This record gives sequence, structure tokens and C-alpha cells, in this order.
Amino acid sequence: MNRQRACAAIIKDEHILMVKEVYPDKTFWTLPGGGLEDGETFEDAAVREVKEEVNLDVEISRYLFTGTYSLGEEKCFLARIVNDNLPVLGYDPEAEDHQTLSEVKWHSLESMEDDLHVSRVIQALELTKKL
Repeated sequence: MNRQRACAAIIKDEHILMVKEVYPDKTFWTLPGGGLEDGETFEDAAVREVKEEVNLDVEISRYLFTGTYSLGEEKCFLARIVNDNLPVLGYDPEAEDHQTLSEVKWHSLESMEDDLHVSRVIQALELTKKL
């Protein structure tokens, strides 16, 4: 199966916004994101996924990187919050009764620098000298 996905890095005061996903066999923190819908651009998907998962309105500031995951290609973008709202845990409409999102939290970039996505964000933004 090939399913493209997009994710968004939202950074504020040297912290990055992440969601916690809980599955029966694993739990992990990740950037807000998910699969593209028919006819949707990567950028549009990143904006939509942020709205669904953390209830924030964002705009894409810039492209960060392209990678692969188990189902195909993924692209990550730097996103900027466009209002004064605070992040609030949302939901995954595809998961229906089996929601995997359990928490939203600002993590320091330094504490998450070993995370696959966060390390690539840090590299793309050339933040390593600051951490």
C-alpha cells in the first residue's frame, strides 16, 4: 500500500509541539500529521492534520524534509500558529472508535533531539548549534 503523509513542526520558545499515540503494542510521541486525502497537497494535509489533532490553525512557513515511512513518502513542514489559541487534544477521524491520540504537549527540542522527526527538523533548521 502506498499512502503519502504530511506532518508539521510547530516550534515556540525552543519547544516543539507533539502528540502522544497509544497502540496496544507501542506508545510514542510524534509530530501532528497523517495521510493525504484525494486531491490534497502535502501542505494542505499538514494544515488539516494540525487542526484535527491539536485544534490549532496554522499556516505553512516552509518545507523541511522528505522521508519515508512504512506506507510510503512523507513530507514535513514548519508551521506557524495564526492565532492565540492553545493546543488542545483533538482526534483522528479515520480512527473512529479506536482513538490512538492521548495527549498533546510542548517538548523541549533538546529533550527530543533523538526522535527521528525532531532530529530532522533540527537539522533542516540548522538548530544544532543552539542546543
